[in-house]
Amino acid sequence: MTGYMGHILVADLSKGDIGTLETDVSISTSFLGGSGYASRLLYELLDPQVDPLSPENILLFMTGPLTGTLAPCTGRHVVCGKSPLTGLWGESHVGGHFGASLKFSGFDGILIRGRSEKPVTLHIDSGHGEFHSATDLWGEMTRPTQDTLKQQLGKVQVCCIGPAGENSVKFAGIVTDERVAARCGLGAVMGSKNLKAIAVGGGQKVPLRVPEEFRELAKTSRKILGEAMTMLSEQGTAMYVDIGMMFNDMPIKYFQEIEFEDGDLINAKSMEEILTGRTSCYSCPIGCGRKVTIEEYGLQDIGGPEYQTIASFGSNLLIADLKKIALLNDLCNQYGMDTISCGSTIAFSTHLCDIGKADYGFRWGDPDGVIDTVHAIARREGVGDLLAEGSVSVAQRHSAEDLVLHVRGMEIPNHDPRAFSGMATVYTIASRGASHLEGDMYSVDMGADVRELGIISGDRLENGDKGLIAARAQDFRAFFDCVIMCHFAIVPPKTIIELLNLAVGTSYRLEDILKIGARSVTMKRLFNLKCGLRTNDEKLPGPLLKPHPESVTDDFVPDVDGQLDEYYNYRKWDRKTGQPSDKALEELELIDI
Repeated sequence: MTGYMGHILVADLSKGDIGTLETDVSISTSFLGGSGYASRLLYELLDPQVDPLSPENILLFMTGPLTGTLAPCTGRHVVCGKSPLTGLWGESHVGGHFGASLKFSGFDGILIRGRSEKPVTLHIDSGHGEFHSATDLWGEMTRPTQDTLKQQLGKVQVCCIGPAGENSVKFAGIVTDERVAARCGLGAVMGSKNLKAIAVGGGQKVPLRVPEEFRELAKTSRKILGEAMTMLSEQGTAMYVDIGMMFNDMPIKYFQEIEFEDGDLINAKSMEEILTGRTSCYSCPIGCGRKVTIEEYGLQDIGGPEYQTIASFGSNLLIADLKKIALLNDLCNQYGMDTISCGSTIAFSTHLCDIGKADYGFRWGDPDGVIDTVHAIARREGVGDLLAEGSVSVAQRHSAEDLVLHVRGMEIPNHDPRAFSGMATVYTIASRGASHLEGDMYSVDMGADVRELGIISGDRLENGDKGLIAARAQDFRAFFDCVIMCHFAIVPPKTIIELLNLAVGTSYRLEDILKIGARSVTMKRLFNLKCGLRTNDEKLPGPLLKPHPESVTDDFVPDVDGQLDEYYNYRKWDRKTGQPSDKALEELELIDI
């Protein structure tokens, strides 16, 4: 089976056993890999009623059929399981080099069961795995943990948790280098299993069906992509700060205001003052990652903050000190925490203090106070113990459920559905709760559409066809998450299909892209229904349905119900129960499930 290594490593932490599971050809044919493959496998293996932090939860690290090849931007991997933050499907993607190294170690994925009595590390190399004691690493930050394991084990790539994962912070992430599988709290699941880290290495090559033609097409597409994405390469994702401000898409003061006078102090231009380099993921010609140095804090060549972090700890908290934002980013990376949920939870708590509903002493524009709070959250000290549960728990403590910005327990990321109406559908319907990664309608309606797949840009401040286009955009991104390919890779769909066919020996066609994506979306829906998903929870929080006065959005608010009617009709799902119809399942060849 070319494109795949043929096995998934299975590590049972309770028994201390390591075995293998064959990569299922029928699943890979229907779902490719990544989160699609994971959704099908975990639907079968994981009891949806388990406590996410119990030994019975499963963590599945997955790659895709192009991971470890020269195909552009395919070095990513995904971690899936039941989320402790939402109690539903959990999925978190991350770049770097771990995914490619996992393939080189001889496996397409790693399935983690059970709970070790004492902290351990899992080391995988050349088709074999073994456990090592991690007692001496428990409590360490992620940077020294990775450094220690690389010194001990040689040429390996490491995924690990920091103190936040060990302390079951509900939005803890899993770190590789300084990139984080951040959302859904899967770092807390890893911590609950007493698994400090996974190190992978090896020299096995990914088999390709037509290697020469594949390499030629991969090299050509990499060159074209690199030339097309020079702006992202030069400025990083911070380039969106100015764009987001212009469109009223960037959150200001917990999405309450539309102007942040100091926005030019936290944009890509300002980052040039601390920029010392850029980084690329495996097989990526873009290199959007930033390296920054802040001498006064003793930080040398650390990972620079991306757009979501700049928004979370910057404009959303009225902080205009980019050096402090970079420090906050580094703290979250070292503790192992999602900057979106962390920044949003602190901003919500600050809002409650501002309106007299809480008395934590939080203030807007107070970076030093936020730094102290990040430490407290990761360590679960003082008020940090409450904030570590997420913003919904804070809201429940203060009877402020009508004010908190979340969908099904996960904090709203940093795009405003009042600025790009299609994000209303994306947020309310996304399998993992509020996520901008399941359909980037803000990109679509700025012109980054895919017309050959019916994903067509429109007026960002209209509701018509937004549910329909959002469904197609969600399928398109779900397909990317099966391949796995970075969403920044603006590669023609026909080229991706050709790369797949040359690698795997399949005969996929252009129309299979949305079908494979829809199959993945539907599997995650079926998983969530088993977890108790209610369609009543598919709604935007009230504050995001109030117009911004005097904004460029002309008092617009999205029509969520109208958009969801379109979405459900397109999917052939029942609007009341959320259940896919038999016809929908038949069309996707899922009826037997």
